[in-house]
Amino acid sequence: MTNRKISEFTALTAPASTDVLPIIDVSGSGTGTNNKITYANLLSKAPDGSASAPAFSFNSDNNSGISGGSDTLTFSTAGVGRMTISSAGLVSIPGDLTVSGTTTTINTTNLDVEDKNITLGKVSTPSDTTADGGGLTLKGATDKTLNWVNATDSWTSSEHLSVSAQKEIRYLDSDSSHYVGFKSASTVTSNVVWTLPSADASVSGYVLSSNASGVLSWVQAGQSASPDFTGNLTLTDDGNIRGFASLAATYTGSVKSFTVTVASKTAAHRYNGSGSSSGYVIDGKESPFITLTPGRTYKFDQSHSSNSGHPLRFYLESDKTTAYTTNVTTNGTPGSSGAYTQIAIVDNTPMVLHYQCSAHGLMGNSVQTNSSTANIGTLSSLTVSGNILMTGTGAIDIAAGTTAQRPGSPSSGMLRFNTTSNEFEGYNGSSWGEIGGSSGGSGNADLLDIASSSGTGGGSATFNGTAYRFKLVTKGTSTAITPVNAEILRVSINGVMQQPNDGTGQGDMTDGYVVSGTDIIFDSAPPSGSTYFIVNMGTQIAIGNATTNTIADESSDTTCFPLFATAATGDLGLKSGSNLTFNSANGTLSATIFSGSGANLTNLPSSALTGALPAIDGSALTGISAGATGGGSDEVFVETGQTVTTSYTLTSNKNAVTISPQINSGVTVTVPSGAILVIL
Repeated sequence: MTNRKISEFTALTAPASTDVLPIIDVSGSGTGTNNKITYANLLSKAPDGSASAPAFSFNSDNNSGISGGSDTLTFSTAGVGRMTISSAGLVSIPGDLTVSGTTTTINTTNLDVEDKNITLGKVSTPSDTTADGGGLTLKGATDKTLNWVNATDSWTSSEHLSVSAQKEIRYLDSDSSHYVGFKSASTVTSNVVWTLPSADASVSGYVLSSNASGVLSWVQAGQSASPDFTGNLTLTDDGNIRGFASLAATYTGSVKSFTVTVASKTAAHRYNGSGSSSGYVIDGKESPFITLTPGRTYKFDQSHSSNSGHPLRFYLESDKTTAYTTNVTTNGTPGSSGAYTQIAIVDNTPMVLHYQCSAHGLMGNSVQTNSSTANIGTLSSLTVSGNILMTGTGAIDIAAGTTAQRPGSPSSGMLRFNTTSNEFEGYNGSSWGEIGGSSGGSGNADLLDIASSSGTGGGSATFNGTAYRFKLVTKGTSTAITPVNAEILRVSINGVMQQPNDGTGQGDMTDGYVVSGTDIIFDSAPPSGSTYFIVNMGTQIAIGNATTNTIADESSDTTCFPLFATAATGDLGLKSGSNLTFNSANGTLSATIFSGSGANLTNLPSSALTGALPAIDGSALTGISAGATGGGSDEVFVETGQTVTTSYTLTSNKNAVTISPQINSGVTVTVPSGAILVIL
C-alpha cells in the first residue's frame, strides 16, 4: 500500500466496534512501539479522574466535568463536586436545588427534611392574595386539608383537630407575652362535645348554660336553661325567684300612692341592657314587680323632675303592643307638680299588666292584680295535661266555620260547629261526623241531595234516565256525605221507598240501592225527571240483643242485701255485704255507718246520737253549754291552746280573742278587713 498520511484517509462517521486505530504504545507492553486498539476497547474504559481533575472535561474549563472511581459518579464545576451518585443509588447535592416546572413528584416511603422551616408561596412579590388557598393536602377517600383562606383571615381545616396528652390550646395576647388557654381534664370517661349558640346573647351579662346534653345557650346569670331541677330552692332576700325587686302594695286610705322617679338602670333591673338606659324607681325600688289588690285604687306620682319625658302607662305586653286604659286616669305633665297616672283595680282587670314609659322601651316591669279574670289574649293553641274543670252556668264558645274551613290535619277528638250544616261535629280519627245541634229540626237526621259522580254509571247531577250512580251531598251544599251503610238512609223515588242493600256495587243487589263511600248506586237508572228525597238518619247505635231476666217477689222479705257494681263502666263485678240491708216488708234501710249531708234526716232519736260530733256550724244549735269550766258548778274559765302551728284566716266580719299565743315560724294568722283579733 502506498504510503499516505492519516489525514488523507476517509473519515468514518459510524465506526464499527471492531474497527482498529493505530496507537503508539509508550509502555512497551505490546509487540512493538506501534500497535492497534479497537474502537470498542477505546470507549470501554476511561481514567477515574477526581472532583478537581475530572476524567472528562472541557477545553476551556478542564476542572468541570465527570469523574468516577470506587463505584461513585461525581459531577464537578470549578473543581468542586456538586453532585454525587453512590453505589447504593444515593444522590447527594451539597448546594441549593432549584426545580422548575409545573409538578414535582417525589415517590418515596419517607421524606426527611432537616431544614427547620418549609416556605410555601415564595413568589417574586408575595402577598395575602398570592398566599390564599396555600397549605397542605393529604390525599385520602376525601382530601384532608389545612389551608390559608384570605377572605376569613384564618387557617381552615377540613377535619377535626385533636390535641393529645392534656396539651393546651393557647390564645396569646397582643405582644405574645401571655396567653389564655384550654385543656382537657386529666381523666375523661366518655367523649363530650359542647355546641355553642348560633348568635351572641341579646342581653348584656348573660352566661353560657348547658342543657346536660352538650348544647350551650345564653341565660341570665344564676338561672338555668331548663327550669327543671331537683334539690333545695333558695329564694332571694326579697322573696322572689327571679331575683328582681318586688313590691306588695299595702293598702292605706282611699288611694294608695307610689312615688315614681327615674334613674340609670343597674343589674338589678329586669330589662338591664335592653330598651332605654334609664328605668323607673318605685318607692325606692328599681323597677319592682308590683302586686295590687282588686277593689283598690293606686296612684303613681310622677311629680319628681326626673320623670320629665317619661309618661308612665299600662299595657297588656311588655313591648307595649296593646295599651290598657280601662279605669286608668292621667293628670298633668310628668316631671311637674301634680302629675300622676292612676288605676282602679276591679274584678275584670287583667291579672297581669305592664307599667312602661310610653316614649321609651322597657323602663318598667310587670303588675299582678290578683283579679278574678285571667286575660291571656288570643292563643293559637293551648295544650293542657289533665282535666279542665269549669263551674258556673256559662258556656264554652268553641270554634265555628264552614265545611271548607275544617282543620287541614285534624286529630281524633276535635270538636267544632259546622256553619254549613248548622251541626256540631267531631273527628274520630278518619272522618268528621255530626253530633247534633242543628236548628233545622230535632235529632241528627239530615236531608241529602245528589251530585255528579265520576264513578262508573255516574256523570250526571240529576236523574236523566241513564245515570244510576250519584254523589251524596248535604242539601243545598256541595259537602259530600259518607253514610255508615245503606240502612242508615231513607230513599224515596216518585213516592216509592227504595230497598237498602249490603255491598258496594250493582252486582250486590236485585232491587233498591247500595252505598259506596260518598256515592249511592241504584240497581237501575231512575227515570228521567223523577222526584225524590234522601234522608240521612245519623249515626247508627248498636244496642245489642235484649235478654230476659226474672225478678223474684221479695216484698215479704225482712232482710235484703243491695248489690253495687265495682266500677262505672266495662265488665262489672258485683259487691254485697251485711252492713247495708233493706226490709222490704216495712221499707226500712239499715246501715252500720252513715256519711252524708243529713239535710233530709228526720226523727232521729237522741239515744241514737253517740260519740263525737263532727265539726259543724253551731250557730243554729241551742241548749249547748258554753264550755267554760271551774270548781264545782262554776263555769268561769275558758281554756285555749298555747301554740299556733297552722296558718289561719279569721272569718270575715267576725271577731276573735286569744291568750298570749306562740306563732310558729312560717305560720301566718290573717285578720281580714272588718274583723278584729284581741290578744290578751
